[in-house]
Amino acid sequence: MVKWFRSEEMEYISLIVNQDAAHDCLADLGRLGVIQFTDLNPDLTPFQRRFVSYVKRCDELERKLRYFAGECDKFNLTLESAGDVDTFLENAAASGAAAGSTKDQTGAQLLETLETELEGYENQLKELNSYSEKLTTEYNEKVELQEVLEKARRFFMTDAPRLAVSEMTTGGPESGAGDDKAEGLLGPEDAPGAARDMDMRFSSITGVVATEEKARFERMIFRATRGNCYVRFAPIKQPITDPSSGELIEKCVFIVFYKSVSIETKLKKICDAFDAHRYSLPDMDDAPAVDRMLTENAQELVDSRTVLLKNQDTRFRLCQMLARHTERWT
Repeated sequence: MVKWFRSEEMEYISLIVNQDAAHDCLADLGRLGVIQFTDLNPDLTPFQRRFVSYVKRCDELERKLRYFAGECDKFNLTLESAGDVDTFLENAAASGAAAGSTKDQTGAQLLETLETELEGYENQLKELNSYSEKLTTEYNEKVELQEVLEKARRFFMTDAPRLAVSEMTTGGPESGAGDDKAEGLLGPEDAPGAARDMDMRFSSITGVVATEEKARFERMIFRATRGNCYVRFAPIKQPITDPSSGELIEKCVFIVFYKSVSIETKLKKICDAFDAHRYSLPDMDDAPAVDRMLTENAQELVDSRTVLLKNQDTRFRLCQMLARHTERWT
């Protein structure tokens, strides 16, 4: 029974082949399936061999093929199998005959052709990915600005008047108790109502921050400003796509009211530390200007989404083609 595990009768031979015909000879010998090659220079490292440049070029081709496979995985595309070795060789021969070439290409020519083809696909895919990341960033900014405008307008229309009325109600008895003394010290002409209103106006910073950073963000603002800020949050129902990773991130709109310029500097540094996007808003008391800004941004949002979907469709069709040929190139 031991002879079942023995190999066939083998004979050691030495072949001396011209370099121009070496590729074709080895290809025909490989199809026979009865040849086992022996390394005559086992002590040499890969960088000391004669064909190290070809090995580096093959490694670069493998890197590109891995890149194609990774991009196909992003669209959940399955790479089509090239079949077994015999089927692969038959298909390669058939494709070469269908190309109508007048003479057979050598191994160096085939390698150069494959390098040129894969280089073109890689540049095209990288350009599409770079453009997609830029479009996604612009689209996210428009979505966030639309949410900020809507949430801020709703806040100033509902919560702000209620808070103002509450402030006036709580401050009424105290001001009434000292009316006589106030008139005696300042005089009615020195304390106009307009100056009081201007003194009670607060500045604000609005923007968008990740929902998971909401508690830390609010706590940091409270500690840095010693509680001299009023912070409000409103969640964004639509998740925001991360341009670099493609993951969906939950975010929320924030608006911070403050009085001091030094507090404003601290708030901007905190926003930068938490990677919060700040947006400038028009005067919320000017309703026509707010409505006009909302309308213009909504139209730009539609146009940006159309271009982004077109880019994604182009990438998907390119990855579909690569999924059909990646295994064959490998």
